[in-house]
Amino acid sequence: MADILLKVSGLHKSFGALLATNNFSLTLTRGHIHALIGPNGAGKTTVVNQLSGDMPVDSGTIQFHGRDITRLKSYQRARLGIARSFQITHIFENLTVAENMGLAICTGLGHNFRFWRNWQNAAAIKNELPLALERVDLLHRAELSARHLSHGEKRQLEVGMALIGKPELLILDEPMAGLGPGGTVELAKLIKKQKGQVTILLVEHDMDVVFSLADRVTVLVYGENVATGTPDEIRHNSVVRKAYLGEGE
Repeated sequence: MADILLKVSGLHKSFGALLATNNFSLTLTRGHIHALIGPNGAGKTTVVNQLSGDMPVDSGTIQFHGRDITRLKSYQRARLGIARSFQITHIFENLTVAENMGLAICTGLGHNFRFWRNWQNAAAIKNELPLALERVDLLHRAELSARHLSHGEKRQLEVGMALIGKPELLILDEPMAGLGPGGTVELAKLIKKQKGQVTILLVEHDMDVVFSLADRVTVLVYGENVATGTPDEIRHNSVVRKAYLGEGE
């Protein structure tokens, strides 16, 4: 039997007359990359916000490790092992790459603001920092101000910071948005390296990336799960082709 990490059942969320999630259900298997795709306005970001705890649900349940977390706050879910990235990169542009990663390490260690007091001398940070930067291929950029990173490198840094706490579930909300071909290739390699180490929910529009990385794919249309399957099954699903991929693809 598959090792289920996250199970979502009957999720509903409405904004007035707009139904953003409609009886949405989802099951994530531990260690897999599970992609969530759908046209603009399908409700993907609403789903992500509900799973991360940034938006309350109207009804339905979210279980993590078999525990009901539906009403937990985002910080409580983070403590349980759920991390996320955002469509707009969230890093500290005025800090160096190393300082950004060091701050993430301090947060993971529960250091509060001791980060600002000669953080370079903290043994735990000195030991973890090079490994954390190397994990996302940014060790050679350590002393560079984050504002001078390319857009793709900023995405890599954000993913690296999210991985610091060794989450069991990492939610990536359109990580390829705004990247050129080169940046997309590099970030896709980084995500692929995490397969088997962390469960990933990948919300993405780039179908080449989705079909090359995902173990399973769920298609969201008008807030409803219309299909879930392997990339090959989704690619050849007539309902999906009509609703999202296009008849001619």
